[in-house]
Amino acid sequence: MDSILDTAAFGDAARAGGGASPCGLGVALVRSLKAELHDASAPIEAAFLAVGGTLSQTLDRMAAIGERFRALSVLIDNEDGVDASSRLGRVREVTDGLAANLRQTLDDLTGLDESGADMAALLGSLSRIIGEITALAINAKVQSVQIRSGTDDFSVFNREIDRLHRLAEEATTQAIDHLAALRGAVSAARDGAALFQRDNRTRLDDVGRRLQGSLDKLAACRNTAQQAAHRFAGRVGEVGQRIARCISDLQVGDLTCQRLSHIGAALDVLGLLAELPRAAAPSPDLRWLADLDERHRTDLSAAICALQIRQYVEANSDFGSQVVSLKANLEALVRDADAIVREAMELFGSSHAHPEVNSALNPNAGKESGGSILAVVANDVDRALDLLHHYCRSDEVLRERVVEVSHGFDAMGRDVLAIRSIDTDMRLMGLNTTLKCTRLGPEGRGLGVVAQELRACSRRTEDVSKAITAAIQAATGRSNALDLRSGTDHRAARDLADEMSSSMDCLNRLHADQMRSLSVLTGDCLEVSRLLTGTIDRLAIGQRLEASTLRFVERVEPASRSGEIHAPGIADDLDRLFAKLYTAERERKTHSQLFGGNCLQESQEPDGAMDDFFL
Repeated sequence: MDSILDTAAFGDAARAGGGASPCGLGVALVRSLKAELHDASAPIEAAFLAVGGTLSQTLDRMAAIGERFRALSVLIDNEDGVDASSRLGRVREVTDGLAANLRQTLDDLTGLDESGADMAALLGSLSRIIGEITALAINAKVQSVQIRSGTDDFSVFNREIDRLHRLAEEATTQAIDHLAALRGAVSAARDGAALFQRDNRTRLDDVGRRLQGSLDKLAACRNTAQQAAHRFAGRVGEVGQRIARCISDLQVGDLTCQRLSHIGAALDVLGLLAELPRAAAPSPDLRWLADLDERHRTDLSAAICALQIRQYVEANSDFGSQVVSLKANLEALVRDADAIVREAMELFGSSHAHPEVNSALNPNAGKESGGSILAVVANDVDRALDLLHHYCRSDEVLRERVVEVSHGFDAMGRDVLAIRSIDTDMRLMGLNTTLKCTRLGPEGRGLGVVAQELRACSRRTEDVSKAITAAIQAATGRSNALDLRSGTDHRAARDLADEMSSSMDCLNRLHADQMRSLSVLTGDCLEVSRLLTGTIDRLAIGQRLEASTLRFVERVEPASRSGEIHAPGIADDLDRLFAKLYTAERERKTHSQLFGGNCLQESQEPDGAMDDFFL
């Protein structure tokens, strides 16, 4: 430490030994006190340099933490987040349409089954008419054999009537078989649709609920993140104020070192007073001490001892209170860093992603804990996708049955078209035979009656076939619409699966980005906590200064009672020695409170200027 004395002032002190002095403290004791003073001051400087370095790192890391937190809070609004939300929204709308179409599909198949029953009744009527035609054909052959006409040959009629009624029977039987198969297909499709509707309606509803829940969670996450960003802006301000207070508290280290240095300078004066008049020539500004008589030197030494005891005690007290404030602010910064990690983990993180962080922040937490919102949403979408895949597999089976029904009605249409073609030929043949029988007169009357009956049956066949055709056309239209809607829904379901897979990709990328950012943020916060906690441990130097103060008082106090500290001229001498030495207002106040004088007027610089310098 610097001294206000020339180095020559102690030129003879080393040779003088350390014995007691009539002027208070002995030289050896002064040297011992100065060594202890140095030992008390050095750790303060080192510790506060370390605190300053830590605060500098904390400032940088807190700035990075703030940027990370803000980036996390707006991450859900980036391209992947918006894309995932929009895709899930579209999927949610389509699943509602699919669920509604399930009921319509079941209604259509039920209607087609009823149409099949009506067609079966009409085909039954047609079959009976064909039976009548068969009987008439036999009768017609009998009647034609009895006609003896050289000009008219009815053998062709006989062959044609056999061929036509045989074709009619075959076509009707085929139509009945097709209808039976068709009704079986419709019934199977209807039962399958009922089962499909019962199972998959629930699944689709579950898909819809999960997707709506996912959308709600994403919206809630977005709102929560925005609110957290606003709160974090306020927290950043609080952290900045704490760091500013810590920096302000740091000046106590320099001020305390200066005050201890000034006490050391006072000890130099005590050493000089102890050596006078044997000491070497003092520095020019202290030569007046040599002119003092022994009694005055004794009183001055006692006053200096009393003053330095007070200065040391006050410096220790001020240092202790400031260290308490500094530790409180550093501990608050540790809590701020931990709170930032905790809030970030609650908002964006998962205990499974950072179990060591979760354990450090909440040692009593159980094993069960939720994941991040994005992970939960991705899991919900994944389960919804599984349900949709099951729906698609079931829909494949139903789709095959719907196509089978549609093809069955097409086959029925062809059967009825063949029956109507046969019916037309039969009517023409009956008309031709009637005309021939009319020319034959009474001989052809029996066959003519049969021919008219055939024509009547043909008209009935035509009526029934028209009714069947109309029923088939209506059913075919309904079946085609069902087929079209089924195909559209099937493609829509596949597209939904693709959309949900794309949403999963977006959510997974978003979650990966979130976990990376969160990992860096938590690492920075944990490092800040580690640095600050280590720094707080270094501030135990206050106890060392406290012990040094007690030893100083114990060793110097006897000398403070060796003279009259308020003797005439002592206060002026103290002003002359120390007024210009003080740099802290507290030193001047302590001096003035004990001895009065003009110390408070020696410096017009307010404390705030010193604070501004250190800040």
